[in-house]
Amino acid sequence: MMKQTALFVALLASVSAFAPASRFGVSTKLAAEWKPADGAKWEETDFEKEITKLEKEAEERMDKKIEELKSKIQATGAK
Repeated sequence: MMKQTALFVALLASVSAFAPASRFGVSTKLAAEWKPADGAKWEETDFEKEITKLEKEAEERMDKKIEELKSKIQATGAK
């Protein structure tokens, strides 16, 4: 009896995993006429300069790490 109950509970759990979730009226679409709050100033930030700077810094760190690894390989003679 205990085994049957455990199998039944496992079956219910597996079925509920594939059942569609109920929505309860929640909408995920965006409002087409969005406006900033009253008194708020809308600013579009151009992140291109910051992204370019971050990319350059990342490349420099990567180049330093590559040089460090190459020097370790030369020091140990590992291939």
